[in-house]
Amino acid sequence: MFLLRRESLWVPVILVVILVGCWSELDLYAPSFPQMMHYFGTTEQTMQWTLSLNFLGFFLASLLCGPLADAFGRRPVILIGSAVFIMGSLLCLCAESIELMLLGRLIQGIGVSGPVTVCQAVIADIYQGERQVRLLSRTNSVITITMAIAPIVGVYLTKHVGWHANFVVIFLLALVGGVMIFMFVPETRHKDLQNKFKLSSLVDGYLTLLKSKDFMLAAAGLCLPITPYFILIGILPLLFMEQLGVSLGNYAFYQGSIVGLFSVMSMCVPWILSRFGTLRVIWVSVVASFMSLALAYAMSFLIPDNPLLITAIMWVYVLGIVVPPTMMFVRAMDMFDDLKASASSLMQSMRMLSMSVGTALAGALYDGTFRPIALVMFMFIVASTPFMIMVLRREKFEKPATLTAIH
Repeated sequence: MFLLRRESLWVPVILVVILVGCWSELDLYAPSFPQMMHYFGTTEQTMQWTLSLNFLGFFLASLLCGPLADAFGRRPVILIGSAVFIMGSLLCLCAESIELMLLGRLIQGIGVSGPVTVCQAVIADIYQGERQVRLLSRTNSVITITMAIAPIVGVYLTKHVGWHANFVVIFLLALVGGVMIFMFVPETRHKDLQNKFKLSSLVDGYLTLLKSKDFMLAAAGLCLPITPYFILIGILPLLFMEQLGVSLGNYAFYQGSIVGLFSVMSMCVPWILSRFGTLRVIWVSVVASFMSLALAYAMSFLIPDNPLLITAIMWVYVLGIVVPPTMMFVRAMDMFDDLKASASSLMQSMRMLSMSVGTALAGALYDGTFRPIALVMFMFIVASTPFMIMVLRREKFEKPATLTAIH
């Protein structure tokens, strides 16, 4: 092993590699949904469960990851999570039945919860104040750019090699990330801050967070509005390619443009806030996200499904969800200095539970048209809007801030 110094700038670089591998498990393989559905001889609803079970596994495991990282240190939790992610990725790669694929996706979700939840706590351990926020912003900008490229890579691999190739790449990314953690990433939490793990302490920590009205408002403002994005990513390949006859190559443009716009906006957020003012940008963003999904649902009754029109409306939705959930995350993480990892775990868990419910509901209602999907997406944005408004009214947000994109 060649463990780096705690303050080494290579630590965030390695964390980026790890997180890219973790998040690629969604965007990279989504274009192969139709091919996988025919390979396994299954239905659209079952394919949606490859997402829902993944989110569910993340939800269950991440509740433990934060408290365990606070008690035993960051390194063991990230290492174990990465090992589980590698095993789940290998199972998905070798799966010859939809049941094994679903099990592999569940295990992947359990595994990625460790790195995704704890990596942000690692950066918070090393850096403070503006430097921490700036580094988190740059780190997540790189990740979102990678996520914009991932569906295009997924389309290419699916078209020229087959859906298995996507899982080969995911497995290799997971393996490389795990090796890099083992070889280079040091423990970043000071030993004097590590406490003996107790179930009662875990429960008390979560109760403290759950009882905090401010924290729960911010957490709900983070989790609910981002859920429609993942519902869209999950259903888009089945709707566009299976029902609307979009070619695999054209599909790369539609999904890639949505994810790419998210990436570009994430990088431009600091400039936008400084130019137009934080509070004004957040309010405009909340209105834009609400109105775009209201329009999408209304359009589903009035106009036959059209890939370009659906994508254009989703561009407006993406423009609206970059800033508010990110602000909610930053606000919630600043509330409890001694519970940062637990706060990150709870927010990640709540988000994954919301995404699991959302994708399962969308899959159950899906009838080959955009209408039920638009309805579910609109329901989540309606539910999220009051929470975001309450946070905005309780906070002044007078100073522009460099924000961290939440993919």
